[in-house]
Amino acid sequence: GLAGCATAASLAARGWRVSLLERHAGLAAEASGNPQGVLYLKLSAHGTALSQLILSGFGHTRRLLEQLHRGVDWDDCGVLQLAFDAREGERQAQLAAAFPPELLHLVDRDQARQCAGIDVAQGGLFFPEGGWVHPPSLCQWQATHPLINVLTHREVLELDRVDDQWCARDGERVLASASVVVLAGAAEIKRFAPSADLPLKRIRGQITCLAQTPASQALATVVCAEGYVAPARLGEHTLGASFDFNNQDLAPTRAEHAGNLQRLREISEDLLQRLDADTVAPEHVQGRAAFRCTSPDYLPIVGPLADREAFAQVYAALGKDARQVPHVPCPWLPGLYINSGHGSRGLVTAPLCGELLAAWLCDEPLPLPSVVAEACHPNRFALRALVRGKSQASKVQS
Repeated sequence: GLAGCATAASLAARGWRVSLLERHAGLAAEASGNPQGVLYLKLSAHGTALSQLILSGFGHTRRLLEQLHRGVDWDDCGVLQLAFDAREGERQAQLAAAFPPELLHLVDRDQARQCAGIDVAQGGLFFPEGGWVHPPSLCQWQATHPLINVLTHREVLELDRVDDQWCARDGERVLASASVVVLAGAAEIKRFAPSADLPLKRIRGQITCLAQTPASQALATVVCAEGYVAPARLGEHTLGASFDFNNQDLAPTRAEHAGNLQRLREISEDLLQRLDADTVAPEHVQGRAAFRCTSPDYLPIVGPLADREAFAQVYAALGKDARQVPHVPCPWLPGLYINSGHGSRGLVTAPLCGELLAAWLCDEPLPLPSVVAEACHPNRFALRALVRGKSQASKVQS
């Protein structure tokens, strides 16, 4: 998907030979396989590490997309985020005050109608450089580098280290071996012992696809509220997406199609009618489901991985006093890196995180502020666990 292909592309651009192992018949067959993903900035007005990552990642992805076919692979048609309730309106006002208007700006209802080309019930926040992307096209383009060897139908079940080589196996058979491995398989990386403790969660999401009509061609920009709808790509609009924390089945459901249609109604009753979707039965529409992969703090997990048990021993002093950081080398697992946990923001965060990993591996200056890179680091969870252990012990004593 996006994380794996981005990492492979960033390394290949620096001269690395990369074997890209894909368990399906082709790339981008899971969460990165949707026909349209929304490219926009879900920011905080307070300059958080996540906001800094999103801001930098947005610009990086936009530059990459210039290499692709506008209108088929992507379109910078803009994104309109409706102020669907008072709380959202307040959040948008704070953002508009914190960022330059060429990046995002408030629009009233009439202006929102002009941007969208359809009737909407509210104004909102407009991102003029946002739009939609066909993620498989981005993945395919990134994987075409001559130093990347795409190996399909290769499902890695085990990962072990022999001498100075990591070996990816599907049982007895070695699928590939190398001194460096990057785990970029979303929550599936928890199947491997070194990364099994990472707190990654799968969240099911389902999209609904509706055929373009002559009347729906008026839709000029992506429009979002609780869900989203995009202008048509190759004659088809994408609606989405559901969030289901419990269902582990990828078969599309009637209930979630109905939910997406209801979200479309909340976005624009006008567009619902233009698409003839006010009378369509949910069981008669098409779509697909996939699993997003997210972390507890919503930041991706990117960087080198340490030996969890050795880390806890080496830095045990942090459990007594979090201010006293021992000057001891971290017990890294040699050549093992992670690029996962991008949630629903992978279009914005995954490509830049591929660059971040490549910079680490090539000993280059990082493409992000060190505070942002540290916020994404895999070790953050083990570090917090040590500090929490200290604080919990203090509470018990008191």
